[in-house]
Amino acid sequence: MTYKIDPDMLHSVAEQVVGLPLEGGELIAQTVERLAAVYPDLIDTGPGRWVGSKAGGILGKVRFLYFSPREYVVLFGSPTGTQGFSGRYKHVDIHKFLLAGQIDSYDLESDDTVPLPALLPGQRTCLERGHARGLTIHPGSWHLEYGRGAVVTTLPFAMVDTLLVSLELESVRRSTVEFSKLVSRRLRR
Repeated sequence: MTYKIDPDMLHSVAEQVVGLPLEGGELIAQTVERLAAVYPDLIDTGPGRWVGSKAGGILGKVRFLYFSPREYVVLFGSPTGTQGFSGRYKHVDIHKFLLAGQIDSYDLESDDTVPLPALLPGQRTCLERGHARGLTIHPGSWHLEYGRGAVVTTLPFAMVDTLLVSLELESVRRSTVEFSKLVSRRLRR
């Protein structure tokens, strides 16, 4: 299968923006601008709408940048920190590229009783298909996330917690609007 997004290029962009200030939105704006320079026909540079997201207990803000049946790119973070379950995706690899903050994690199935090495700004990690982790996302942490595989299979995990546990219909509505906007943008090309 061929994909349009190269994880190594996303990592390069993440490394370029590390250290830019969160205040005033420079870190996020520069990330989007640099991604759009690399992928001008894919990344949505329009005024981004942040959407509340709760999945696996992890509560944060997400901004959708690209979505197709086989790939997605989003920005995700939390000003105050959060923790929970990564999800277990049988058909998708989830790559994270940390822009600011710190993410601690541990493998749920291993015999290890110690956490994985902390993910620090400029570093990357990949949750491979079929694996699951416990996560702590520290306050002020923001990352670029790239999913590769049968993306539609991630949507139940991404939406069920928000919809059925939190009863947060507005976030589900906003997410649906953002997905629809990106899909219709792709269909127009």
